[in-house]
Amino acid sequence: MTNLIKIWDLPTRLFHGALVFLIAGAFITVNLGDDWMVLHGQIGLSTLALIIFRVCWGIFGGHWSQFKNFALHPRQVISYLKVSSFTQSSYVGHNPLGSWSALLMIFSLALQALSGLCSDDQILFKGPLTLYLNESQIEWASFYHSEVGQPLLIALIATHVFAVLFYKYKLQHDLIKSMLSGYKSSDSVVSASIDNLKSRLLALGCFSLIVFLLFYFLPVQ
Repeated sequence: MTNLIKIWDLPTRLFHGALVFLIAGAFITVNLGDDWMVLHGQIGLSTLALIIFRVCWGIFGGHWSQFKNFALHPRQVISYLKVSSFTQSSYVGHNPLGSWSALLMIFSLALQALSGLCSDDQILFKGPLTLYLNESQIEWASFYHSEVGQPLLIALIATHVFAVLFYKYKLQHDLIKSMLSGYKSSDSVVSASIDNLKSRLLALGCFSLIVFLLFYFLPVQ
């Protein structure tokens, strides 16, 4: 019997939606010229706030959003890549590829945001963290942000989009629908993620505190 299981809680789903919005905003503003660089920096700071929140939510969040429930063991990855496992996945939350992809995306976005806050374009934008760095460190951060981090993120996002489409049209697993609704179908009884008013208020308080601290101590001007 197929059961509908609450997998993705509301904070996790809002995180994904907000992250898509901010990443799009970052790519748009960086290509609009120098007058948009302050807004670009503020978007980067907002992205860092989201990433820090996701790390916290990976500890305290819903069952399937917690990092401890990610399928990260190499044996799980190898088994999943076999045809029999790949087409008939028993994973309700992130499968092994999805687990590693999520961690890689989180790490890459954190590094991109931090390197941006450490950058100086010598024209209109100077990241707030440059106050604590020497010239060579600022140059390295600026180089990484524009020459390494940006193309890396483009490659990761393109791979992610391809994977979502592949799962939807080839494997008949609609990952977008489950992320929007929060529910997935399962033939077995598995733990559902807690998604009540208390957990949502906890997420809101946590995210609000992170945003306040970042924008207070690291203002982008």
